[in-house]
Amino acid sequence: MRNNKKIWYISKYAGTPTKGGPIRQYLFSKHFALKGHETVLISSNSNGFEYKEFTEDFILYEKPLFKHYVLKGSKISLGFNVKRILSWFLFEFRVRKFLKKQNIVSGDTVIVSSLSILTFLTGIYLKSKYGVNLIVEVRDIWPQSLIDLKNLSKFNPFVMVLSAIEKKGYKKANYIVGSMGNLGEHIKNVAPGHENKYRYIPMGLDKSVLGKPTDKNRLATKSFIIGYAGSIGIANNIDLILEAASILKNDSRIKFKILGDGVLKEFYKNKYKELKNVKYLPSVKKSEVADFLNTCDILLNPIAEKDIYKYGVSPNKWIDYMYAAKPLIVPFNGYRNIINEAECGEFIDTDNPELLAKTIIKYSKMSKEGLQKIGKRGKKYLEENLTYEKLSDKYIELF
Repeated sequence: MRNNKKIWYISKYAGTPTKGGPIRQYLFSKHFALKGHETVLISSNSNGFEYKEFTEDFILYEKPLFKHYVLKGSKISLGFNVKRILSWFLFEFRVRKFLKKQNIVSGDTVIVSSLSILTFLTGIYLKSKYGVNLIVEVRDIWPQSLIDLKNLSKFNPFVMVLSAIEKKGYKKANYIVGSMGNLGEHIKNVAPGHENKYRYIPMGLDKSVLGKPTDKNRLATKSFIIGYAGSIGIANNIDLILEAASILKNDSRIKFKILGDGVLKEFYKNKYKELKNVKYLPSVKKSEVADFLNTCDILLNPIAEKDIYKYGVSPNKWIDYMYAAKPLIVPFNGYRNIINEAECGEFIDTDNPELLAKTIIKYSKMSKEGLQKIGKRGKKYLEENLTYEKLSDKYIELF
């Protein structure tokens, strides 16, 4: 590759391991650079995470391997609201202003990653002006997420605008990368004939950002611990765990631990306050999650029943769980992959607490060695197939 060829990775919400937010883009940038590609990551401090406001137009985080520019933006909170949408437009204005001063040349690769989907337009502009290789990356399927998760009409003017941008992005891209295994079907519906551009590159493992269990070994106990680690909100279907806990409340051996915070945490604690077999724990740093997972026998990830999930999911939670070498139970009716391929647990029908309780009982009757065998299969699959070092090779083929 000539020295003037670069990888420009643009994603408003790209985070870092120390400041929070999605770190997929950060980790890919790291591995692109490790393999000899000059890489520039561009994001915003207007992302609802830990970045502080600043007066400069941007801050450059000089990394040993790649450059990460964080552009100035207004402070926003997490959640879908008008201020967040306005911040999308502001980011596109500032990123274009920033890029006009950069040495972009024909042959460079530009990756534009949702969310925000407006960044697709910036990618299209750069391809038209400079002849760059354009890769559209889909981590959240917008505006379909608004239709399926927020119950907006497909004829809502805002949804229609985003639909037009999405379609144009798929048509103009050289390649479309997504973390969902069945995204090609969605692309086929939106932009028929362009589904052949799709490449599946899921979320991955980078051991440097995952904590290791400390010497705080689990105390000897006869309890069988069911664990969940993550947000406690509408999309997380925690009701299913608590309904199963209610069914199993008279089994003195089976205990549930829920690690995390969220808008519905207090609601659930009050609604199910009679449950003595459920313990709630506050959120901890990413590096400390491994200690919690190590105290559990099996791990849960219930996913709500939504049409959009027929195109697949690729949660970071699965990476954490599989690396912990624990069996997974995933109530999920969407496109199923990874867990079944790794044979490290099982998918079951969602919204069926009786089935979840029955499945938990099945695992609780397994030997310790049997559980470890299942858990180790997941960790082995992860290390052999889903490290960012290996996934980055799939991405680099597109450059």
